[in-house]
Amino acid sequence: MRFLLILHGESRADLPRTNFEHTARDAGELIGGELLAHPQLAVTVPDRPGPTAIDAYYVVDVEHLDRALELARLLPDARLDGRYVEVRPIMRRSGEL
Repeated sequence: MRFLLILHGESRADLPRTNFEHTARDAGELIGGELLAHPQLAVTVPDRPGPTAIDAYYVVDVEHLDRALELARLLPDARLDGRYVEVRPIMRRSGEL
C-alpha cells in the first residue's frame, strides 16, 4: 500500500532526514520524495490566501499503515515543535486504497 508522507512546517532543508531515507530505501519501501521550494514561491489556482507550509514529501510503499507510521516517526519533523508529518494513503485510479 502506498502512502504520502507530507512534511508540514516552515522550510527546513537542513533537517537530517538520512536515517529515514536509508531505512526506507534499504527496505525497498521508498518510492521517492522531494524538498519543496519556500511557500512564498507557490501560486494557488484559483487565487487564494497563503498556501499551506509544506516543506517536503515522500512516497512509501509498505504492507500496512503501522509501517508507514513507523517510518514517519523516523523523520525529525515528527519530533519538532511547529512541525508534523501527515500520513495519507494514496488511492488507486479505481478508488481503492
